[in-house]
Amino acid sequence: MDNMLIEYITACKMKLAKRSVQVKREKKINYGQQVVFFKEDMETAVNFYCGKKGVSAVVQGKESPLKSQIEETITVKSVFAETGHISKNKEEIVPAGTDHWMGCDESGKGDVFGPLVCAACIVTKEEASVLKKAGVCDSKMLTDKVIASLAKDIEKMLQGRCITRVVMPEEYNSLYDVYKKEHKNLNNLLGDLHAKNIRVLLSKYNCPCIIVDKFGKDQYVLSGLEGLEKNHQIIQVTKGERDTAVAAASILARDGFVRAMSELSNRFCIELPKGAYMGISETIQAIIQKQGIHDLPYVGKLNFKNFDFLR
Repeated sequence: MDNMLIEYITACKMKLAKRSVQVKREKKINYGQQVVFFKEDMETAVNFYCGKKGVSAVVQGKESPLKSQIEETITVKSVFAETGHISKNKEEIVPAGTDHWMGCDESGKGDVFGPLVCAACIVTKEEASVLKKAGVCDSKMLTDKVIASLAKDIEKMLQGRCITRVVMPEEYNSLYDVYKKEHKNLNNLLGDLHAKNIRVLLSKYNCPCIIVDKFGKDQYVLSGLEGLEKNHQIIQVTKGERDTAVAAASILARDGFVRAMSELSNRFCIELPKGAYMGISETIQAIIQKQGIHDLPYVGKLNFKNFDFLR
């Protein structure tokens, strides 16, 4: 297990123990560790993961006082702040002297179920400082509850200077087929979605610098900008969420993804799991048995291998 993940889980256990929340059991899961916590007659499972962009925690189960307490206690940012952990990526991305810029990020690309969501927002230097103090950071470090609250704050502050594009599964599958016929891939689609968001905001506001959380070749985004890249500084960088504008975009994208997942779960009367591993096969079979195979394109991204049986 990754050392940073071990450090994070250990710190979470210690922090929760101070609040009378104890460990009942734990086990290894795909790409991480599951820990079941309990307090009095309540128990809640937490899945801890470590991926390319760092550690994260997903609190499982129905709403309860214990779940709320855990969500508010074990955000990556707060836990690492208490343990003195320092990020290796503190350097600024935005060029010195830039007083306003755009950040772009996405959510749902690696999830079997649900939409692909892209978001972009323009912030001033002063707004970035306020958002950072309010807790805006990489959405993977935050619980869905905190993300929902921060997303409202971001939208209220930026008004028309932010955009969230939610591509639901049915539209996603249709677009993916078109791109595939043109010998293009998911990164081409994602790049075009980011480019559309950038073009929409630039059509309304002047913005000299755009920062995109890098997911592949620069050309994936640049090819859809229709020449705008010639007069704007486009910075594509990995772990872009360390920039506050990109972090704000990541929160908007994640909030859009979570809300869409909730809508789909309610619509099809089944709890759709996030991610690409835990509970995916079981959920696919449950949908087939309950709704029929024809409903799969409305809830899942059919390019995933989980749906190979349809081809």
